[in-house]
Amino acid sequence: MSPGSGGPEHPQLVAISRKLERTGRRVDELSDLVHKLAADIAHHLGSASPAPGGGGEVRAWLLAEDTDRAEADVADLISWLDRVYLAFPEASLPTCWLWHPSMVEELWWLRCAHADAYHPQTGSWVRAGDWHDRLRPNVVRRIRKAAVACELSLHKPGGEQSHPSPRAPLTSAAATLAAWAAAGRPSPVPEPTEAELEQAEQVHRDNLNRSRR
Repeated sequence: MSPGSGGPEHPQLVAISRKLERTGRRVDELSDLVHKLAADIAHHLGSASPAPGGGGEVRAWLLAEDTDRAEADVADLISWLDRVYLAFPEASLPTCWLWHPSMVEELWWLRCAHADAYHPQTGSWVRAGDWHDRLRPNVVRRIRKAAVACELSLHKPGGEQSHPSPRAPLTSAAATLAAWAAAGRPSPVPEPTEAELEQAEQVHRDNLNRSRR
């Protein structure tokens, strides 16, 4: 008899119907699982410790390119310095700290490490202890050492700290050395040219003069 006539259904139709029901239940279960995984991932991303000043990525101050982001980061850093870093008696900052990119970088990662250590989801007392016992004292030591003979007046034109930012020397040889490395570094190493030797000598003199300041 045809389906819907009230008579017994064909065994094959019954089997197909039951198989479709089982398949439908499995699809529903998989859909629920996918939604649960998506929620778990969203929760994990939302609870990850964000970098101070906005955003969740690890950012280096020395690689700052966006002016608005850099200004927001340094404003956040200054607030943190007043509230946390300078609360410790042995911590101090020279008047020219903002003129030293290396100091800003040191303080920036220390501030971010502090945020990680005390984050409500990802922080821990062990990480907080490490920040107090190891990270903070070492940054304080390095900044005090770098700032022992520096002040803002030394950064004025003609002052001891008024010099171009250091740049990697002898970059004109990069293509030659890269080709040599790509060829399997055959011996001997490419010999430096006279111009490169003169440039290297000038770099040595500049470094010596800078170390005497």
